Amino acid sequence: MFETLSHFALQHYWWVIISLLASLLVFLFFVQGGQTLIFTLGKNELERAMLIGSLGHKWGLTFTTLVTFGGAFFASFPLFYSTSFGGAYWVWMIILFAFVIQAVAYEFRTKHVSYTHLTLPTIYSV
Repeated sequence: MFETLSHFALQHYWWVIISLLASLLVFLFFVQGGQTLIFTLGKNELERAMLIGSLGHKWGLTFTTLVTFGGAFFASFPLFYSTSFGGAYWVWMIILFAFVIQAVAYEFRTKHVSYTHLTLPTIYSV
């Protein structure tokens, strides 16, 4: 199927794929940024829990889109990938670390375990 396409057509094909993935990624970043409105939209704790429950699984989709975008970008334009991602290494590490923190926050939000009994020596020994 693709062997009959010219190099020019393949470049356009990859740009369409990259553009769609990038626009989806930006949209999902804005959806996650909108989660700061939870305390404004949710009038009580039940409504807030329902909002967080509906938004809680979107971080997985956003993370998957980010990884797919990076893989497609690397497969289609390796030289541009190496210069752009190499130059923004710390930005991408901060974004990935934020995803990890968000996932942990979603998981431990509903836990009713109190960690106030832990003292500093106990924490340091772990």
